[in-house]
Amino acid sequence: MGTFLHIDMNNFYASVECLCDPSLRGRPVAVAGSPEKRHGVVLAKNEIAKTFGVKTGDTVLEAAAKAPGIVFVPPRFDKYDKISKKMFGICNRYTCFVEPFGPDECWLDCTQTVKLFGGGKAIADELRSRVKDELGITASVGVSFTKLFAKLGSDMKKPDATTVITENDFREKVWGLG
Repeated sequence: MGTFLHIDMNNFYASVECLCDPSLRGRPVAVAGSPEKRHGVVLAKNEIAKTFGVKTGDTVLEAAAKAPGIVFVPPRFDKYDKISKKMFGICNRYTCFVEPFGPDECWLDCTQTVKLFGGGKAIADELRSRVKDELGITASVGVSFTKLFAKLGSDMKKPDATTVITENDFREKVWGLG
């Protein structure tokens, strides 16, 4: 049986922006187009903006109406790319089987290395800890016997969480999600 992990950086673009500009911390933030030009959509938002109901895909006007005082920042893909490469570098410490799924998430096949690191959950927790310590942002990780369930696990608890879905409990954890 395989051991697969899926790591997903939490609110990636917005987290990078808040990391690079400490004045944004504690405020609702969205990476988006220009409110002054009245165009653009939200590409990413931080946890604070989420509490106001801001969603990816909202127009800047919709997001501003939902979250008074929201700060819009333009996307800076060069910065995201640098952090992304570092995240993939951390993942490669645990296995050479890393499959990207965008700039902020990937699968790790740890089937061959799981015994070296103490199990799938141990790898996931250490991976999250290293990402937080080395990059300054959080990630959620799913651990399972299939890639699909690992991805589902990384989406189940956010931010900064590990979710394990096993062959013995996947029915309990997954079937009721509908």
